[in-house]
Amino acid sequence: MQQVFRLALASAGLSVPASHRPRKERGMSGGIVPLAVVCLALAPGFARAEFMIDPDPGGVKMFIDVANKNVSAFQGFVGTNNPDANTPVIDVATAQNVNTGSGYANIKPAAGVQSPTLTSLTFTPQDPTLFGDFSFRGQLLAAGNVTVTVQDNRGGAPQTFTFSANKNADFTRFGIVAVAGSGETIKSVTISSAGFKEVKQIDFSFAEGVTPPPIPAPTVPEPSSALLLSLGLGACGVFYPRRARLKATVLGA
Repeated sequence: MQQVFRLALASAGLSVPASHRPRKERGMSGGIVPLAVVCLALAPGFARAEFMIDPDPGGVKMFIDVANKNVSAFQGFVGTNNPDANTPVIDVATAQNVNTGSGYANIKPAAGVQSPTLTSLTFTPQDPTLFGDFSFRGQLLAAGNVTVTVQDNRGGAPQTFTFSANKNADFTRFGIVAVAGSGETIKSVTISSAGFKEVKQIDFSFAEGVTPPPIPAPTVPEPSSALLLSLGLGACGVFYPRRARLKATVLGA
């Protein structure tokens, strides 16, 4: 029974209480391991590690479809910068206002007194059953730690991972991934530090058993719009050389 208890707690990332260790380990008389504790450790709701660190889990790029200025909330789209109704959406919330580019873009603190730094960003998929891993890169304003907190979709306790990074230097990609076979997905993930100079190259991967939606085709101009554009460019090509010839004629007269 003690061996079962040890394995149950070990799987949950916990240690065996001193009162239930063998006599030779704790130097006092032994006791009976309570069956209720074993049942608790083996129960489905007992805290357990469903995510682990993966330096580079791969993944699909998160795009920002428009440049944002001085905002604390915006959306990203996984897989395309040309989203449609099927494109997975990520709601992004920041502790301070930020500026973003458009595309596979950087997120930076907004200039000005109101947002001198950026300390926290939370990424929340609108569909919490889609993604099994997350990764990103960035820079810090000063050397320090970056904390990644992931909330699983089954309501377990949040898991926290920490790594260190240098000042004003791109840190290598850092990611978290669901343990194989766990069936776990990301409800939200928050990254925090004393101050980010920028956050960039954010990726998500679809979870086991999830079929990625088709990527929308690039937008093609309407035939009438394409014709007008061609005529306009053609007119420019005729007008400017003629203007140059007329100018040369006047000067040579």
